[in-house]
Amino acid sequence: MKKLFVPLLVSAFCLTSIAFTHNEIKSVNAASSVPTDIDLNDSSEAEIRDYYRDLNSLEESQRQGNNLLKNLKPILKNKQNCYSYGASATTQVWQIYEIIDRDWAKSPAKDIEGYDASTNKISGYKYGKSNSQPGSNPYIHALYVNRGDEVDNQTQAWGDHSQSNFGINQEHVWPKSLGFDDDSKPEGARGDLMHLWAGNGRVNGQYHNNYYYGYVDKTKSFKDAGNDYSYLSGNLLGVSKTFGEGNKVFEPQDSDTGDIARAIFYMVARYNYLGGGDTIDASNPNLELKNDIISYQDAGYTSSDSITGKMGILQDLLEWNKIDPVDDFEIHRNNLLFKNYSFNRNPFIDFPDWADYIWGTSSNGTYSNTPTGAANPTTDQISKSNANPVTQSDNSNKGLDIRTILVIVGIAVAVLVILVIVFISLSRRNKKKALKKVTKSVKKTYKKSTKSKKK
Repeated sequence: MKKLFVPLLVSAFCLTSIAFTHNEIKSVNAASSVPTDIDLNDSSEAEIRDYYRDLNSLEESQRQGNNLLKNLKPILKNKQNCYSYGASATTQVWQIYEIIDRDWAKSPAKDIEGYDASTNKISGYKYGKSNSQPGSNPYIHALYVNRGDEVDNQTQAWGDHSQSNFGINQEHVWPKSLGFDDDSKPEGARGDLMHLWAGNGRVNGQYHNNYYYGYVDKTKSFKDAGNDYSYLSGNLLGVSKTFGEGNKVFEPQDSDTGDIARAIFYMVARYNYLGGGDTIDASNPNLELKNDIISYQDAGYTSSDSITGKMGILQDLLEWNKIDPVDDFEIHRNNLLFKNYSFNRNPFIDFPDWADYIWGTSSNGTYSNTPTGAANPTTDQISKSNANPVTQSDNSNKGLDIRTILVIVGIAVAVLVILVIVFISLSRRNKKKALKKVTKSVKKTYKKSTKSKKK
């Protein structure tokens, strides 16, 4: 009996272990082409915390302020993969937008050839190649385009890359002219997809340009992109509310403010020279966030040992990080990049409070530059997704997932076999007693259930 019982338990344990095995994190330094096998699943909490594990052994002072920026850099740089950005090498970035910036409601995963709902993965994905060969041409979640029930999103990956209507550009959230404007160095910061988003071309070219981000003073004259196209309303160019006359800033629509702030924070964490050791050039600039507005006479430069690429306005960005918290789209974009394309993460999407641990805090126009805490990857709150739009919109993963089913089936089979063996080993007399007890128990349960129904 014991000889049979032990291997049965081992088999049940093996089935359970297989069902709960985590996907291994890819470790690729560079890629010459975009992947066609794509994992749409989010990272687990354990994976996220493990990614930042190198911070755990550091003193508290090394996990806040500029020291936290310095110590995040090697983590974000390790195994990072960027894609070429330039006039003759833009196809890869456009292709990647089909996945990372996809509108999963209008272009759901179930419509993708090669999509497996049981694993939430795609095999052999077929990207578009150009405006004349757009492939499936999915709808895109682009910066600056109003979203909600009142707007039918018409932004697609291919076909219109202009500055009119729903046309999109490759939007550098940190303008490349403010620190890494060198066409001879097309990769690195220029091709870093953490800040290289699909964005409405009209707003990108005519409103954002390379202006700092900040609150626009609506008591003064300003331009609203909604005057050009109604579905671009709330994207403003005007006088800085924080610093006053003579200082123009760009204020994106409310739903994009936090996304943009966290992309900017990432750029400073990834591209700084606080720890030394790097050669500063257009691929690896030296970037800095400012709580003021620097003259645009320096626009169009490449950072160096003596010149940093500057961006702001810091206190407005810190406030946007709070009033527009991390949303589902950001979480999934971050995970799609980590698992499939860039192989690094944006720490300010994972841990939004870390921005305050570095630069201080801002609320209602009041700014304090004192760090509010120290980063602790093992205990700090991770941003949570309320739902997974990759699967929610197509209803393809309702019910129990495959891992849960495997566990239930494995345990049920093991228990059933054990019961059968135990029953066989009983004497005839004991078998009769066992059957009587089971029958009695079933009848008792049935009577209770019928009584409760009558009530």
